[in-house]
Amino acid sequence: PRSSHIPSRDAPLTMGLCGCCGSPPVDEAATGDDVMNRNRRCTDVLFLLLYVAFMVVFFIIGVVGFVGGDPRILLYGTDYEGNLCTEDLPVRYWVNPLEIYELTQATHTYDMKDVKSICLKDCPSTGASGLNWVCNYPDSVDGRGYAGVTRAEWAANNYDYYSQLSADLKKDSLNNKGPCYPVLLPTVNNYESCTYYGNSSLTATTALGAEHVSNGCTPSTCDYELLAVGPMVATLSSTVSDFLSTPMATFERYIDDFSQAWVVLLVMGFIAPVVLSFVWMGVLRYFTGLFAYLIIFMVNAMAIVCTLYLYMKAGVIGSDQVTAYVGTDMGENLEGYTDPSEDNQEVIKYCAHVALAITIVLFLFTLLMLKRVRTAVAVIKVATQAIGGAPSVVFFPLAPVFASLLFGAWWIAAGIYIYSSGEIKQQTCTLEAGKSPMKYCANQTAVPNANCHCGYESVMDESLQYTLLYHLFGLLWTTQFFQAMSFLTLASVFATYYFRGGSYGGSISGWINTPVIQAFRKMSWYHTGSAAFGSLLVAILQFIRIIVAYMVHQLKKAGKDNLLVKYAACCVQYCLWYLQKIIEWINRNTYILIAIEGKSFCASAYEALSLIFSNLATVGAVNVIGDVLLFLGKLSVSLTCGVLAFLYLDDDAYATGDNKVSSPLLIVIFCIIFGFVIAGLFMSVVEMAIDTTLLSFCKDCKLHGGKPRYAPPLLEQVLGKFETKAEKEAKKNTRA
Repeated sequence: PRSSHIPSRDAPLTMGLCGCCGSPPVDEAATGDDVMNRNRRCTDVLFLLLYVAFMVVFFIIGVVGFVGGDPRILLYGTDYEGNLCTEDLPVRYWVNPLEIYELTQATHTYDMKDVKSICLKDCPSTGASGLNWVCNYPDSVDGRGYAGVTRAEWAANNYDYYSQLSADLKKDSLNNKGPCYPVLLPTVNNYESCTYYGNSSLTATTALGAEHVSNGCTPSTCDYELLAVGPMVATLSSTVSDFLSTPMATFERYIDDFSQAWVVLLVMGFIAPVVLSFVWMGVLRYFTGLFAYLIIFMVNAMAIVCTLYLYMKAGVIGSDQVTAYVGTDMGENLEGYTDPSEDNQEVIKYCAHVALAITIVLFLFTLLMLKRVRTAVAVIKVATQAIGGAPSVVFFPLAPVFASLLFGAWWIAAGIYIYSSGEIKQQTCTLEAGKSPMKYCANQTAVPNANCHCGYESVMDESLQYTLLYHLFGLLWTTQFFQAMSFLTLASVFATYYFRGGSYGGSISGWINTPVIQAFRKMSWYHTGSAAFGSLLVAILQFIRIIVAYMVHQLKKAGKDNLLVKYAACCVQYCLWYLQKIIEWINRNTYILIAIEGKSFCASAYEALSLIFSNLATVGAVNVIGDVLLFLGKLSVSLTCGVLAFLYLDDDAYATGDNKVSSPLLIVIFCIIFGFVIAGLFMSVVEMAIDTTLLSFCKDCKLHGGKPRYAPPLLEQVLGKFETKAEKEAKKNTRA
C-alpha cells in the first residue's frame, strides 16, 4: 500500500557515496513501490497520437502500393514494345549485337535500355548445321511481324519464321533492321538476360554469307558488318555484364541467391545467434567477477609490457636485464627485435617515457578505482541475479525480434510494390540518322514511331519519390519505437527487482502473469507516448543522415566531390552520427527513469542526466566493464555465425547444381550482421539490467542521504545500507 507519510521539513541534506551534492528530505516510511508508482501517469500523449496518425497513413500507402504495383518490373526486363518479360517468356535477348557494340563508342544519349530486346523462353543457340534466326513477335505492334503464325507456333519454332518472309523483308533482316536477326554468337542465361560469350559460330557465319549471296546482296546494298562480329565478343560480354551489374540487376541476383540459400540464412542468421546468445548470457551470470578483474589485469599488464618493449627498443633496457627475469632463451630472442643500434632511438625513448607515465597513471587510477570496480562488479552481479529471478525476461528479446521481422516483411513487400508502381514509359534518347538506334530502323520517317523509338523504363514521378521517403521514415520510426518499448519494459522489470530489495515479490505468477508481462502492460498503458517521442528524435536524425549520404553520393557521381566538399561532407556526416549516438544514450537512460518514476520524457531526461553527472566515477566503471563484456559477447556470436555459414555454403549442395549460389560472401555477411543484431538484442537484456540497476542505485542514494535503502543484499554488502531513525535507535539500545 502507498504511504501517506509526509517527510519532515527538518530532515537534513547530506552527501553520500553516490557523490550527490545533496539529497531531498528522506521519507523513511516510503516503500520501493511508493517510489515507483506515486507519480506515474500517462506521458507525452500528443506524440502517441502523432505516431498513430502517421502509421495509419503508412499502412494506407502500403495497401495502395499492393494494388497498383507490379514487382515484375524489378525482376524482368522490357521488350521493344515496352512490355514486361513474363513467366511465359522470362528471358530478355538483345537481338542485334552491333547495337551493343556501338553503344561503347557512342557519344550521344543512348544506353542499353535503347538497344532492341525481345522476350524469349530460353536464350537462343547458334545452329549446329546452319543458321538460326530470332524474329519479331508475329503480331508485332510495328506491323513488321508475320501473321501466318501464332505466338505459340513462333516459340515452338525457336522464334524463327525467316524462310517465310518476302524478299524485301529478308533483305531488311540481312541489314539488321528486322524483322529477323541472325544468331551468330552463343549466349547464356545470366539472371534472365542473355549474355554473349565464346566465339562466333563459323557454321552460322558461313551460312549468313551464303544468304547474302542468294539474296543478291552487295556491299553497297547490304550490311556485311555482322559477319565480322567475332572480335567484338569480349566487348559485347563486358557491356552486357556492366548493365547486369547495375544496382537493380544486382538486387535481382541477390534475391535469387537468398531464395537458394534460405536454409543457411534461417539456421545461421537466426537460430544460431539465439542459441549462442543464451550460452553467453549464462557465462556472464556465473563469471562476471572473473571477467571484470581479468580485464583490469590485462589492461595494466599490456601497458607494462608495451612500456618495457619501448624501453628495450630504445636500448635503455638490454637483454641482460630481461634474461634475469624471463630466462636466457627468451632474452636472446628479444634481442633480435630490440637491437639498440636501430635509428630513431631517441624518438622511441621519448615514447617510452610517455608510455611509462601513462602506465603509472593507469596503475594509480586502478588502485583508486578498486572500490568503484567492486561496486561495478556488484551492480553487474545484481543485474544477472535480476535476470535469473525472472527467467521469462531472457526470452523477451524474441518478441521485438519477431515484431521487427513481421514489420520488416511488410515494409519490404510494400516497398517493392510501391517502387514498382511507377509507369513504364519510353525514355529519351538521340534519334539521328546514321546513329544507333535509328541506324537500324526500317522506318525512319516521323520518328519516333512504332518501329523506331527509344527504349522503355519504369519512371518514378515526384509524388512516388516522396511516398518512398515517407515509407522509409516509417521504417526508421517504427523500429526505434519497438526498441523504445523494449527498453521501457526491461527497465521496469529490473527497477522493480531493485526497489523490492532483490526480489519480484508478488510479481511472479507462473508464466502467464510474469514480471515481464506486468511491466509491458504498465509501460504500454502509461508511456507509449514517451516511446514515440524518443524514437521520433532518433528517426529524424537517421533520416537526415540518409539524405546527406545520398546527396554526397550524387555529388560524387556528378564529379563535384572536390577536396573541400569531401571534407565538409565528412564533418557533417560525423557530427550527425555523433549527435545520434548522444540522443540514443540520453533516450536509453531517460527510459530507465521513466520506468522508475513515471514522469514525462523531458523531466525524466533531466533527472537521468543529473544522476549520471553526479556519479561519473561509478557510472564510468560500470559502463567500461559492462560494455567490454557485452561487446565481446556480440562479436563472438556474430563471427561464429559467419564462420558456420561459410562452412555450410562450402558444401557441394551450394557450390554446384540447382541450389548453386553466385557468391557466398553476401550471405555470410548477412549472417554476421543478423548474428550481431540478434546477439545485440539479447545482450541488451543484460545491458539494460546493468544500467537500470545502476540508475536505481543512484536514485536510491539520492533519496536517502547517500546510502541505498532498497538495494539488494549483494549491493548492501559492498556499500552498506541506509538506516531509518528507528533502526539507528534500536541498534544504539542493543549496544547499550
